[in-house]
Amino acid sequence: MLKSILLILAVIVMSGNILAQQITDSVHPYFSGKLHAREMNERYDYFELSIPTKKTAKTKLYNDVELSVFHSNNLYVNTVFNKQSDIRDNKELFDFTIPEIYAQITGSYKNTSAVPLFDSLPVIVTAYGIDSFNRDLYRFRVLKNKNEEIIPWSRIQFFTPAFMHFRYNADGTEQTQMAYLGQFHAAPGNSITVEVKNLRLPDTTYSISAVWKKRAPGIIATFTPHDLRAFIAVYKYRWKNDRYGPEGPSYYGDISLPPVDSLLTVKQKFDYNENNLFLYLNDKVKSADLVEYNLISGKDSTGWVPNHFDANVIWLQQLSPGKYTLYLRYAFQRQTINSFSFTITPAWHQTAWFKVIAGVLSVLAVMSVYLFIKNKRQQAKLQAQQTQHQLVQAEIKSIRSQFNPHFVFNALNSIQGLITKNDIESAHVYLHDFSRLLRNSLKESEKDFISLAKDIHLTDNYLKLEQLRFGFCYEINMDKKINKDAIEVPVLLLQPVIENAIKHGLSGQYENGLLKINYTAAGNDITVTITDNGSGYSNSMVKKGHGLKLTNDRIALMNKLLKEQSIHWQTNNTGNGTQVMFVFKNWLL
Repeated sequence: MLKSILLILAVIVMSGNILAQQITDSVHPYFSGKLHAREMNERYDYFELSIPTKKTAKTKLYNDVELSVFHSNNLYVNTVFNKQSDIRDNKELFDFTIPEIYAQITGSYKNTSAVPLFDSLPVIVTAYGIDSFNRDLYRFRVLKNKNEEIIPWSRIQFFTPAFMHFRYNADGTEQTQMAYLGQFHAAPGNSITVEVKNLRLPDTTYSISAVWKKRAPGIIATFTPHDLRAFIAVYKYRWKNDRYGPEGPSYYGDISLPPVDSLLTVKQKFDYNENNLFLYLNDKVKSADLVEYNLISGKDSTGWVPNHFDANVIWLQQLSPGKYTLYLRYAFQRQTINSFSFTITPAWHQTAWFKVIAGVLSVLAVMSVYLFIKNKRQQAKLQAQQTQHQLVQAEIKSIRSQFNPHFVFNALNSIQGLITKNDIESAHVYLHDFSRLLRNSLKESEKDFISLAKDIHLTDNYLKLEQLRFGFCYEINMDKKINKDAIEVPVLLLQPVIENAIKHGLSGQYENGLLKINYTAAGNDITVTITDNGSGYSNSMVKKGHGLKLTNDRIALMNKLLKEQSIHWQTNNTGNGTQVMFVFKNWLL
């Protein structure tokens, strides 16, 4: 039974040593060789508690152990603008208060045995007065939150060269080594305490603590380009008076600077022309990019971005009017976030009412342009209708000219003559053809276009009727390439030309007169030639001819209406008669 108990105790002790060994299983590379002050200062801030927290009357005045903490120097909170309040007001450090007679070599907080930390990097704890020769006289342990023992009393395993010079042992020899107790860290809101005791002085305990505190950047002043003098004054004041921190001592000469407390004002409402903001931060960081921010306005967000302007200042540029929330955090403690809300008020031309008025005016302008365009189109439409009306009038005049009183009078005289000659059969045929031509012409004249087949049929009826009067011969020839049933042409467009050829060319020749009408295809064009073997007529007669003038006006009007097609015509006196040529462009597409 006794053996079992002893075995359990041995396992517990060994497990404790194993835990200690896991945390302090090696020396940090920066401490394994000769320590260079400049290199160490770039990476660590230094805190040293110079005398033990407990002291008995038997203890010599000589302080045989001095504990030190090397910790991150990314952040320095005790600036000239951010002075630390009394230790009693600091809840995290109050439990580590020590009498004022105790002093620290360095550190932001006085009268405390704890080092405040603000990032997740571990601290390194060392002890002067303990070296590889007297190591068996000392033991150390580690507590979490002062009560929870995470490493029990253990032997010291590692040593490094002394960082500070002019440290002496009790016999007067200079200390060349210091004990390396390990690296330790904890989550924000927790603390680590390292205790060391001398086995020969069991009532004396040396201790030092590290407290991980929640910290986020805070804004202590706001400036705009209109406040540059005040901004520069604050900056100079900080350079002159901040004596400690990650960047080392600051200095701005021996010039006198007035107090700047009145300049440290925080505005949260800015005019539209104050949209470039300089936000002054409370703490002092090692580099600007250790501060991260996220600017949010409505649904817009910059996302978390590092500050690239200055270690003490965030510069927000060209902000649009609106409400903003700026979230701030340190890159080494991203779980703790601070916020600052502000507003950029819009100018009169950026306000909602102005945008409403501008919107209404824009709508009215668009409507005016729309109505103007619509009016132009309406005018164009009316012009087209007017052109169409003129075309219809021309067609009506053309029809009237075809069946003018002279033609009707001559036709009726012819019929009367046939009756007088007692040629009743011929008179009936003439009268029948005349009435059919009159009816078909009036029927088709209501249309702009008819098929080429119907137009030829009307022309043939007209020629037969005139043939009874004047006795001439005629031919109508059609190119086989032309599908006369699939092509539409202007109704009775050729009639005034045919009438003119009969009246001025063939009348009086009787059976010797010959009229030819030829339809030919060339590419996409149709050419119609009307040729007679009469005596011919001059261009002056063409211009003066009423029917031909109406034909010319009608073609001009049609060419205005047709988009991809057109009609061209000309009259040629061949010497043996007259030839009139009509070209219907793109009529076979």
